[in-house]
Amino acid sequence: MRKRRHSQKNKIYIICILILVILIFSTIFALIYSTNSNIINNIKINNIDVSGLSKSQAEEKIQKLVNDILDDEITLRYNDYESIITLKQIELEVDVQDKIYEACTIGRSKNIVANNYKIIETLLFGQNINLEYKFNDDIVKSLYNNLDDEWENKFIDNSYYIDGDKLVITKGKAGVILNQEALQEKINEVISAKINGQEINEIEIPVITKEIQEIDLEKIRDEIYKEPKNASYDQETSTLTVHTNGIDFKTSIEEAKNLLKEEKEEYIIPLKITKPEITTEKFGEEAFPDVLGSFSTRYDASNINRSTNIELATEAMNGTVILPGETFSFNGTVGPRTKAKGYLLAGAYSAGELVESYGGGVCQISSTLYNAVLYANLEIVQRYNHSSVVSYVNAGRDATVSYGSKDFKFKNSRNYAIKINAKANNRNIRNTNLRNKRKRRI
Repeated sequence: MRKRRHSQKNKIYIICILILVILIFSTIFALIYSTNSNIINNIKINNIDVSGLSKSQAEEKIQKLVNDILDDEITLRYNDYESIITLKQIELEVDVQDKIYEACTIGRSKNIVANNYKIIETLLFGQNINLEYKFNDDIVKSLYNNLDDEWENKFIDNSYYIDGDKLVITKGKAGVILNQEALQEKINEVISAKINGQEINEIEIPVITKEIQEIDLEKIRDEIYKEPKNASYDQETSTLTVHTNGIDFKTSIEEAKNLLKEEKEEYIIPLKITKPEITTEKFGEEAFPDVLGSFSTRYDASNINRSTNIELATEAMNGTVILPGETFSFNGTVGPRTKAKGYLLAGAYSAGELVESYGGGVCQISSTLYNAVLYANLEIVQRYNHSSVVSYVNAGRDATVSYGSKDFKFKNSRNYAIKINAKANNRNIRNTNLRNKRKRRI
């Protein structure tokens, strides 16, 4: 019995001595690490070993990884179409410094026991810290907008416009549209893979097949129907109320529906236009005495086809009045650029290549107007850039348009009406300006 008690006491003594030794050595162990600012052993950042490195050494090593992938070209591919982007282009930002700080603080808390446990655990099992990143969503969204417009089998929705006393309805066609959500996920996956050292430089663009809906004549009539309304101008407050033409179908809905039974790409429905007694033109420039923003560009007058297109589009846009809060649409104002409307074949960009297209050159008008709108400090609602640099404006200051897909829109964000004055002749798109009722010049 005495021997057993003696044996148990010895075990307790031994355990106590071991605990004491462990505490002493772990304290020394923790103190050694506390005096060394370098990252402890067996630490990785995105599977890159940073053990024993100082903060600056680790930052240099990880930042090199990030810098190396920023200029990597990623090809977005769909059938024969491809577009190339870089991670620098979408303004990728990686939280290198935050993660290095996290690595440097492992095993360096105020609690020595906790530090010992963390250091031993890391030495035995290691720890990998994953980098986090973000990029500019607006740039990615603009990238989306420039993709499916250039596909041969793209989806084209039904559309319509008013041309004088005619409603022209263009039948769309089924096709594919970009699956933006799926593409966003794929871009995220590629960025994550590249940060982790994998060589992935191509993305198959995900698409969705979309069918065309039946043309809804009742809805179109409701959207275009207007009662005639006189224009007025209050000189005391300088408030202009523009006139409104009365618009309605000249035929019944049933007769219009019969016109749609024939298989055609374009349908024409006659309209009844009723002008009010007093129109906006009566007030002339008295309601718009000052220039709010102006811009001019030059074009080659010897290129007859392109010049004709520019002059037709300018004439269609000239004199347009935008009321406070209203949104101007270039395509809605100018309409489609077709052979029937007098537009001719001229050079136009498609998928980065110069091709012959009816209305080629009209983008110079929308780009000129875009710059005038910028100087007027108005709200840009929709604008797309060309896939290639154009010659008539500085890089990044263009606005490409394509009827049925890409439009240029801006909102009259002022509390007074604005009028567009535009003129194209003698090689100049001149005095494309936005006039307002206040005595103010920008």
